[in-house]
Amino acid sequence: MPAPRLLLAALIAATMASPVLAQPKPQANPYSDRLAALTDLQRNAALRRAVLDSGQYCKRVEWSAKQQTYKNLVMWTARCNPGGDKAVFIGPDGSVQVRPCKDLAQLKLPQCRMPPAKPATAAKPK
Repeated sequence: MPAPRLLLAALIAATMASPVLAQPKPQANPYSDRLAALTDLQRNAALRRAVLDSGQYCKRVEWSAKQQTYKNLVMWTARCNPGGDKAVFIGPDGSVQVRPCKDLAQLKLPQCRMPPAKPATAAKPK
């Protein structure tokens, strides 16, 4: 009967090593959930404050969206005008990290997926 025990042990070991089972479950992130529940105007204002608090410039957030989960962080993207596109990473403890989207490849972070920028409209002569 040692063969069935050995087979059972091998099956258990194979199951434990399965990449599907080894994936950690995403952590709850109440801070990101609260941000998602805000109106567009409120969310844009909150993301602008996060950008400013990180020491970066953002006069106005024109567009923002939740993009993805990265490790234990939730990644949001925000288009500042002027100020450029930003990635805002929110931790489950409420911590926030802001990075310019153009720096993410060098930092080996997920790339921002932003809609095309709207062309500036020329002022009409009076």
